[in-house]
Parts: sequence; structure tokens; C-alpha cells
Amino acid sequence: MKNNLIVKHNDFLALGYKLSLNEQRILLACISQVDSRNTLDQGMDFVIKVQEIKDIFGDQSATSIYADLRAAVDQLAERWIISDTDSVRTKMRWVWKIDYFKHEAIIRLNFSPDIIPYLSSITDCFTKYKLNDVKEFKCIYSLRLYELFAQYQGIGNREITVDELRRLFDLGDKYKGFASLKRSVVDKAIKEINQHSNLTVTCGLRKAGARAVAFQFAFTTKQKPISDERKSLTIDEYVRLNPAKTKGKSELEVRKLMKQQPLV
Repeated sequence: MKNNLIVKHNDFLALGYKLSLNEQRILLACISQVDSRNTLDQGMDFVIKVQEIKDIFGDQSATSIYADLRAAVDQLAERWIISDTDSVRTKMRWVWKIDYFKHEAIIRLNFSPDIIPYLSSITDCFTKYKLNDVKEFKCIYSLRLYELFAQYQGIGNREITVDELRRLFDLGDKYKGFASLKRSVVDKAIKEINQHSNLTVTCGLRKAGARAVAFQFAFTTKQKPISDERKSLTIDEYVRLNPAKTKGKSELEVRKLMKQQPLV
């Protein structure tokens, strides 16, 4: 991966869509290649090997991953992202072209022109997180919920109405009853987020009479040991965090500092 970071404009997180687990993984692997600060050309190809996806997410057998990802490529070509306001309902494609090279087991895609502004030339109002913090998810709703928390990570809490969550997750007629919605979508996603991500989440309810009308989430970032934090930093991040220590030093000298000295 180019940078292991996923960056999306906040407006994108307000759109409704649904994706299978493997579709999410293909998109994450490609979005992690985007430099969100720069302009993304409409015709830019994003290429990812099936083996790379297996190496990143690591939970599929060698016998099924090729067929599963090939099927996900076909599904992804038909997926819609929905913007729904009081006056206009708009449907946009994720990709305008996607290829699966059978003999090489390589996926190549071009993002839709409608999606590019949400992924590139971003200078403010964005949500950023590390691919490593979400790569263990198996529930298809975990990533969406995690992104909604990451958007408000500096605040530490967020309320999402039941109707809004259903729209964001594009649930349609699924989980019409509140109990099934909470059990099969929210509780399952929170369990994964708590187990496998960098966040710890709790959930309460806001009620109108006896009826639950909104989920009230609180979340904090898990504290990592200093040694683990240092290992996860890139050399550029270490230099930015330690300007006095690294000033005038070569890359080799900086790498030695990263191993020997704690963060400041």
C-alpha cells in the first residue's frame, strides 16, 4: 500500500450505500493508494493484486479468494451511492470501469467522476483513519459505523437516529424491527469495532415514550504502549513529531532514533 491511510471528505460519509465485505476490501485497498491532498485524474488506474488483498486482510483461503473477489468485482460494477434530500434523489456509481485479469489475478478500477471529489483535493472537512485499524472487520456494517465514529473522534460521542442509520446503511426492508436492527447491525458492528479497531465504543438509546428513536454512541481511542506507537509511525510522521531531535539528521540516523528513543 502506498500510505495505509483512508481519507474521505465528510460529505461523503452522509451518503447512503451498501457493500459486501469483499467489495469494501477492494475499495479500501484502492483508496489507500490515493494522495488525498492532490488532484485525482479521472482516468487514473488503481491496481491491486488479489494476493495483496489476501495479505492485508488475511482471512480467506487460497482456494476461495480468487472466486470471491472476482464475484465482488462484478457486484461492485453495479453498486450505487445514494444522495437523498427533500427535493432530489441522486444515484452515483462507485466506479466507471473495473477489470479483473483472470490469469494474473489482478483488479484494476477507475473511480467514477462523481466520487473523485470526495477522495482527492481534500484540504479540510475530512475523516482519516488507518487501514490497519479496520482490516479485521468481518461484519459488513462495522466499517460504516467506524467511519461515522472516526468523523467525530475529537468529540467522542455521536447520536444517530434510527431512521438516519437505516438510510446511511441503505437497509431498505431489512431489519424493520428495532430489536433486529440493534442486534444484527449495531451490536454486531460495535462488538467488532471494540475487538479489532483502535476505538472503544458504548451505545445507549434515546427514547420517545417507549419507542427508541436514536442511538447514542460514546467512543474513545485505545491507548497503545509507546513502543507500539513508535513502530507504527512512518519516518515522515516521526520527523514531524520530533523536529528538534531529527533536524539535520540523515534517514539512517532518524531510523536509529526511532528504535532507541521514546516519542516526545
